[in-house]
Amino acid sequence: MYLNYFGLHTAPFSIAPDPQFLYLSERHQEALAHLSYGLQGSGGFILLTGEVGTGKTTVSRALLEQLPEQTRTAFILNPMLNSDELLATLCDEFGIEYNKNQVTAKQLTDKLSQFLLEAHAQSHQCVVLIDEAQHLQPQVLEQLRLLTNLETNQHKLLRVILIGQPELQDLLRRRELRQLAQRITARYHLLPLQLADSERYINYRLQVAGAQRGLFDKKAVKKVHLASEGIPRRLNLLCDRALLAAYNEQQSVVTVRHIQTAVKELDGSSPQHEGKSGASWLQLIVAGAVVAGLAGVANWYWRQAEVVQPFIEPTTSQESGIELMAEAWKLPNPPRNQAFCEWIQSFELLCVGASARLDQILIPELPALLTLKDGGYQFVNNENASPNGDWTGEFVIVIAQPPGYFDADVEAEQSLYQQWLARQMLEHGAARQDDAIDQVRHVQQRAGVKATGQLDALTLAWLSANDNTSGPRIATSDKSEGR
Repeated sequence: MYLNYFGLHTAPFSIAPDPQFLYLSERHQEALAHLSYGLQGSGGFILLTGEVGTGKTTVSRALLEQLPEQTRTAFILNPMLNSDELLATLCDEFGIEYNKNQVTAKQLTDKLSQFLLEAHAQSHQCVVLIDEAQHLQPQVLEQLRLLTNLETNQHKLLRVILIGQPELQDLLRRRELRQLAQRITARYHLLPLQLADSERYINYRLQVAGAQRGLFDKKAVKKVHLASEGIPRRLNLLCDRALLAAYNEQQSVVTVRHIQTAVKELDGSSPQHEGKSGASWLQLIVAGAVVAGLAGVANWYWRQAEVVQPFIEPTTSQESGIELMAEAWKLPNPPRNQAFCEWIQSFELLCVGASARLDQILIPELPALLTLKDGGYQFVNNENASPNGDWTGEFVIVIAQPPGYFDADVEAEQSLYQQWLARQMLEHGAARQDDAIDQVRHVQQRAGVKATGQLDALTLAWLSANDNTSGPRIATSDKSEGR
């Protein structure tokens, strides 16, 4: 619609993986270098992970374009396979003939082995690329490992590239997959773009599409970078809608106002989606009351120095607070190279936190982490706990992720999350005719937390704890009052 107006010959921000728009940021180039090195080595597995939309497919396509002509590749785009289906799919992808009516796993394995040996004799390399690999079952991954056992003195006859979301890293930490994890010779976790890369990314795509001048002013570029969090797919969606907004106003350059319009349209947060009280429940979350994604919590990283933290039980005093929190929720050991509060989201959990008195923090009856001045965390799961003298007053609580919390339409009045919140208000005695602020204040008074009228961390934690019977609870002295 806006192409002729801006002098473009093709849509610059389509989310389709068009090779002509291939742009490799510094991080994408670094990822490509790691994977290329892995293919040249002697190992069997290569790992590429990243959040949705960060450009994993872009990197994998660039990698495949660099492969020698004699490389034979197999693509598995649907990882929801069992072991037998995996073997059959590999045979299909490599063009190996077999009797589809009467075939066994052994016959398929033998045919694959014979194919790999013949390919090696012809100096051909065989590569399997599996997308969305976080959905693979452990037994399927083990089958892949067994296939990579076929090797010469110098090389594996089959290389496997696993591409997936961060949950794939958690999957590979499972004990039964430790042998496979040891065979990963190259791995890279793709992070979002930085501001400078986002600007180059936008300008590059515009130039490819035929733009003769810059179409986004500097402030608009910064705004769209922040709104997209540096995720290329979201950048594309927002930039496309911002160009449309500028076209509708007959403006020659995209400004911050057009980015704001694009964000509202994309996220469903335009005024018509707000509740009757004039504010959605999500907008009532206190600024600075840390809910997953804000700086105080989402940027926690497991650091090696963070190993000795005070704890109320002498027998566990040498364990870190973060590890104890993971243990309380029956989670595996947290990774050391990923933000804790980002990592737990894959288990449908959420970090919330702010500053409060200890008695207030204990009201939801959920284990808490108290932030210490040295950057450590004191784990508290007992109502008789005494905070460390170095406590800053800040806390973090892990809760069950509310339904639809991360959905794109989270601010829409009829979204899953908004409906859940409204239901919680009514279940805890709020009057339907009251506006959102009064309803929140009513629930806070019932819970015993500070009645601010804002959906802060403690209020959300209390609602979640009352809505979910699963998960850990703090130990109370009077068991008859527990859930």
